[in-house]
Amino acid sequence: MFLFKSFDGTRLHYDKKGDGQPLYFFHPPGVGATIFREQVPLSQMRKVVALNARGHGLSELGDQALTIDQWADDTCALAKHEKDERIIVCGYSQGGMGALAFALRYPERTAGVVLIGGFPDVHTWILKQALRLGIWTSALQGQLLISLVLSRAHTSNKTTRRMIASSVKSVQAQTLKRWFELGKKANYRESLPELSAPLLLIYGKRDPYAKAYQADFYSRATRVPVQSVYIDGVGHQVPTKRSNELNAVLAKFAKEVGD
Repeated sequence: MFLFKSFDGTRLHYDKKGDGQPLYFFHPPGVGATIFREQVPLSQMRKVVALNARGHGLSELGDQALTIDQWADDTCALAKHEKDERIIVCGYSQGGMGALAFALRYPERTAGVVLIGGFPDVHTWILKQALRLGIWTSALQGQLLISLVLSRAHTSNKTTRRMIASSVKSVQAQTLKRWFELGKKANYRESLPELSAPLLLIYGKRDPYAKAYQADFYSRATRVPVQSVYIDGVGHQVPTKRSNELNAVLAKFAKEVGD
């Protein structure tokens, strides 16, 4: 467990392990940095960093209103704290918006962008409904229900389930609601032409949420090479349900963009 003070003095919690080329992970609302527990083996060759976004785990909320750009700024502050000049940003699900925000705000610090079931905005019916459900349940103080649903959807490993559930329950209801709202309203689609780092898109073959957004990346992120990888036998929850395959893809991409 590591703590640091961000650009505005807010104390934030992060996990890190390993040395070498840094990979920074961005999590979806609620589940926190623990969702990347299965990516720790990458630390044998790389530096793996997962920041708990504001209001998650031991990360303080701070005095400023939550925004995704603020999340990117927190990550930049962490990279400076860790003395990491250039990083590969890896966003899972809504966490992909944080990764995109970082790459757009700090191109000089971005070696590559990985989106695991990611999307630049929310315009499909099924994804809108998923986020509306998160907003509605949070508004009703339903962290316990959300913790049960997300932990069981991601893994059958009892230890990981407990850790995910604990992370969700650590987030105050209004904070969790705000994070879901940020994802529903954010739009990085029009900014994709500004991306300047190689982009890797990773999808579970059965993903019902994110695959519809693949065409947006190919048609708009025209300044950079874009790759797609589909992983068999899984839907949206690639980091926990197909961790070995994901880790192999991430290691290959990291090697391609350079140490």
